[in-house]
Amino acid sequence: MDSKQRPFKERAVDMLKASGPQPLSALAGELKVTVEGARSQMLKLAKEGLVTSTVSVIGRGRPQQVWSLTDLGHMRFPDTHAALTVRLMEVMKETLGELAVAQVISANGDKGTNKYLQEMTGVTDLEGRISKFVAIRSREGYMAQYIKDEDGFILIENHCPICAAAQANREICQAELKTLQSVFSDTIIRRIEYIIEGGRRCAYRINEKLSN
Repeated sequence: MDSKQRPFKERAVDMLKASGPQPLSALAGELKVTVEGARSQMLKLAKEGLVTSTVSVIGRGRPQQVWSLTDLGHMRFPDTHAALTVRLMEVMKETLGELAVAQVISANGDKGTNKYLQEMTGVTDLEGRISKFVAIRSREGYMAQYIKDEDGFILIENHCPICAAAQANREICQAELKTLQSVFSDTIIRRIEYIIEGGRRCAYRINEKLSN
């Protein structure tokens, strides 16, 4: 389905998840509706408990209504079998020990790395590889995107479908970072935003290594 044909609710919630809180005018512009039309639709979403609004002064302009997702709105995005995953990890720790859990997480990370490398075979330039990686991660529910700037690239994951499991065991996050470092082994990768530490999303700075 063309993105413009998707229901307003889906497009608005996706935009707030990917871009964070937005003034009503930005929502209207991005979603191709009038400001009054956007206000009417957002009020409907607010009644459903998916969004909330505050009044903020942006720059030197007049106060604007800024909309953001509620906890219920964030829950519309998948957290892959979160409760089951956490319970299984707790049982593994109790029965096999933390070392066994760490080994399983590491092995799963290696498996993911191999899968990404296989799907990216034949793509040689860095931006092309990042673009392909973003497409794969988005398919997996990470709502990934990337930004190219004068310093290199920023890989952004607006949603973490394994967040509950990662909160229960930080080694999952370390395995995720290791996967990135393995997939882009010719670069320097630095995490610059982190959901587990209160960030709205996870983001990574990717820079090519300087040749000697």
